[in-house]
Amino acid sequence: ISKYLREPFYDKYGMRIDFMYKTSVCTTIFVDFWNEKIKITNKTDDILHRAFGVNENPTWDDFNEFLADRCFSKSRGDKKSVLRALDIDSYDPIQIVEQTKGKIYGDSQWMRFKYAAN
Repeated sequence: ISKYLREPFYDKYGMRIDFMYKTSVCTTIFVDFWNEKIKITNKTDDILHRAFGVNENPTWDDFNEFLADRCFSKSRGDKKSVLRALDIDSYDPIQIVEQTKGKIYGDSQWMRFKYAAN
């Protein structure tokens, strides 16, 4: 968890997520875990490729829903074995998308993570 709470590299945000379509950045998401806030910059006009679609000011709840949507189902029957394979102790969407890069089968969108310096 310490990697989320390091000194910020953009204003007060400790993590940057680039939401990608193939090799293009569609949305940049700056995450402040201390204050549970995010800031986004859309880099495309295509709302289908944006992380939050038409929502220009997503909330912390929107962010958590976005992460959950990029994960396998919480009710999946083999959830424990999948988590074990990912080396994760519990179902935590941020840890899951970090391991899977937020990739979903048959989808060309994914996430690239950058963290604040130590």
